[in-house]
Amino acid sequence: MIFIQSTILVSLFALCSALSIDFVRAFLHLKQSKNALFFLCTLQDVSNLFISTNDDNISARFINLAGLNSKDPTSFLPHNSYAITTCIFDYSCTNSLQVLQAFSSLRYFNTTYSWLFLADNNSRTDVNHILGKLMSVQMNSDITVAEPVPESNGTSFELVDIYAKGRHLCRDVYRTVYGRWSYEGGLEMVANYRRYYVRGNFNGLQVRGTTVIDQDNVTSQDVDRILSVPGTEQGIVSFVKYHYALLVMLRDYHNFGVKYRVTRGWAGRLKSGYRLGLLGILARNEADIAATAIFQRINRHAEFDIIHQSWEFSAGFIYRITPQLSGATGGGNFFTPFEDSVWIASLITLTAILVILKFSVFIIFKSTSNEPNTSLISYLVDIVGTVSQQGIAGRVSARMPIRIILFSLLTLNLVLFNYYTSSVVGGLLSSPGKGPQTIREIIDSPLKLAFRDIGYHKILFRETQVPIIRELYEKKVQPSREGKHTIPVYTDVITAVPYLQRGGYAFHCEMTEAFQDIADQFDANEICELRTVIRACSALFNRVFFPLSLRYTEHINLLLQTTGLFNDLRLMSFVVPKRSMYTEMFRITMMRLQEIGLIKRTLKIHRIEKPICQSGGRVLPVEVSGVSTAFAVLGVGMFLSTMIMLLEKLHWNYMMKRQYRNFLN
Repeated sequence: MIFIQSTILVSLFALCSALSIDFVRAFLHLKQSKNALFFLCTLQDVSNLFISTNDDNISARFINLAGLNSKDPTSFLPHNSYAITTCIFDYSCTNSLQVLQAFSSLRYFNTTYSWLFLADNNSRTDVNHILGKLMSVQMNSDITVAEPVPESNGTSFELVDIYAKGRHLCRDVYRTVYGRWSYEGGLEMVANYRRYYVRGNFNGLQVRGTTVIDQDNVTSQDVDRILSVPGTEQGIVSFVKYHYALLVMLRDYHNFGVKYRVTRGWAGRLKSGYRLGLLGILARNEADIAATAIFQRINRHAEFDIIHQSWEFSAGFIYRITPQLSGATGGGNFFTPFEDSVWIASLITLTAILVILKFSVFIIFKSTSNEPNTSLISYLVDIVGTVSQQGIAGRVSARMPIRIILFSLLTLNLVLFNYYTSSVVGGLLSSPGKGPQTIREIIDSPLKLAFRDIGYHKILFRETQVPIIRELYEKKVQPSREGKHTIPVYTDVITAVPYLQRGGYAFHCEMTEAFQDIADQFDANEICELRTVIRACSALFNRVFFPLSLRYTEHINLLLQTTGLFNDLRLMSFVVPKRSMYTEMFRITMMRLQEIGLIKRTLKIHRIEKPICQSGGRVLPVEVSGVSTAFAVLGVGMFLSTMIMLLEKLHWNYMMKRQYRNFLN
């Protein structure tokens, strides 16, 4: 606060009677200002007197309006203000309108600065004429006009709040008296005056909106009818309807209408650099609010302001797992319970036991005649029988080293066999397996793929350069399906759900769009067999629309082919154009709607959760694919035994002929 001596007060009134020092001090105290800029018609020695009386808490600067015609206003009002700044402006000066218009063109009438307009009591300047020429007076402007009370001789002022609900929409400037100052009573505010509520009623103002609807021949009059219908529709994703519901709450709360501009995509760019889609409309400031959400990429923050975030976008494949899919992830492989390293370690261990057995028996046979010299094949048969829990073929040796080796083999077999059988039995008695979980597994699986008939899927396959995605497109999407009774490549949720129920199909969409229809048509067991691939598909989607630098390409491709762990969760933002006059007010309104629970209620209506598995344990029948490896081992064994038998027969015939020739000789 600026403290001014009475001598300065006399000098100031001699220069400009409207600048009552006590009134200015009270106004600065009301705004809690730390910086004060005085724009006066003439300074003479007043500025020096004011500067000499500034205390340590407020920085004051005095500008002569007569010398501002050829000067850049940014030299006085920088865009970055690190403290609360109040500008006291004498609008009765000769060139005050030109200076204010320069400030207006640079959008200085916003919440960054507080403005106080005063004039000489004898001035005939019409403040309404000046305000009508300032096009940047906005909803978030902090402008106060001090109007002298008639017949008060400059001893009493009314504080008039100045704002506009949309100068770009040809709306007038609004005036509201919110306080009064007088020498006798000081500063008196209007009871219960709150700027948010006073300015919050738009009085039927029609603002410009934009939304994304991927349908033909949609006009502004059709938007409310299309987006207000519950359920899924062709060309409209769930989060568009959710954010439209938020816009309806804003519209009803602030009493305004919306004239929509419909686009079929969120973003895009021509070779000339012209921005397309919803993002281009916002960047060119051709809309006041978006009736949908958009991803908040870092390079987009300069093009819109965020007023609310609550929608988590998760797109991916939905499919029902069936026994045929077990082979797609190794679920039907006879060797699945153990990893390759365990099988290799077991094979090396059994080989070592075989060698040790034969070596031990050979040493014992050399030292005593009571131990038979058993062949290596016999010990191999004993080891296979022990591992298969069928016992050994012959009598167990009485020698302690041999028995210790066999007991060790039995203990090893007990541990491994328990782990193996528990994994197999547990898999049969529990719910079905995970199924394909990555893009690579989806490509290798027998699943037929379909995609939600929305523009971003077609853009995805048209513009992507990622090899794994191109392979997915060439193997699963591009092959013709004409004349086949199968799901189309691009379809809607209603068409896709019966195919998902049948099994063998996977549908790519935003998860919440299909869950309601799935809950209505699937039974309890089928819901338990429902599987989703969110992370891999989000990586697939985000790699196209959120490209990183080229040095990350190989790393991303590796993630896509293995685990798919790549940004599987993305918040979507409810936005308005950058530096919009409605940003602060809409943020406050959305926060209050969230506090009273309307946001949560609306989100629960539009964001359907995945149906809960409520059936008990279900054992699926084991199909040929589940035991194919076992039959393969049996077949290989039978083939080898047959070949060995034939070789032995040939060898026996050869030996008999040789003995017969020797006998003849």
